[in-house]
Amino acid sequence: MPAVLPQILLEAVSADALVVTVNGDRLAAIPVRRDEITATVTELVASLGSPTRVEVREMDGSVHADILTPPAPEPRSPFAPSEDDAPAPVAVPSLLEFSADGFVPGEDVAVALILRHSSAGSTGAVRALVDRGEAPRVTGEVILLGRISGTTSVQRID
Repeated sequence: MPAVLPQILLEAVSADALVVTVNGDRLAAIPVRRDEITATVTELVASLGSPTRVEVREMDGSVHADILTPPAPEPRSPFAPSEDDAPAPVAVPSLLEFSADGFVPGEDVAVALILRHSSAGSTGAVRALVDRGEAPRVTGEVILLGRISGTTSVQRID
C-alpha cells in the first residue's frame, strides 16, 4: 500500500477568503482570510507532525501545490523538567456550527456568546455589567448579528 501524506486543501471562495479542509474535513465554519493563511497552514503542518501536501485552488481554476514539512523539534534543555512532570495534554475543542439566512451578501456577521440575560426597566432602558475577568463558557445561546442588515439569529447551543 503506498504511503499517503496528510493533505491541507485551501479553496478560494472570494478574493480575500479561502475554505480550509484537512484530510477532507472542513477546518472551520467560516472561511479564513488570506492574511491568516500562513499562520494557519504553519500551525496545521506542525500539528500533523509529518510532511503534508498543501494545495491551493484559486477561483480562476489554477491550482498551486507543495509539500511542506513541520519544523524540527527544539532540542530539550538539560534543565527542562522531565517528561513525567509535563502537564496533561489539552483536549482539542470540538467545533460548533451555526447558520442563518437573511443577511446581506458579503456583510460582516458578529458571532456572540450570551453570558446572561437582563431585564429592561419601566422606561425600556437596560443596564448590563460584564466582568473582564470572567471566562466565557460555550453554553446557552449564540447570537449571529448582521452588521449592515441588522438581521439577528439567536440559537441554542446543544
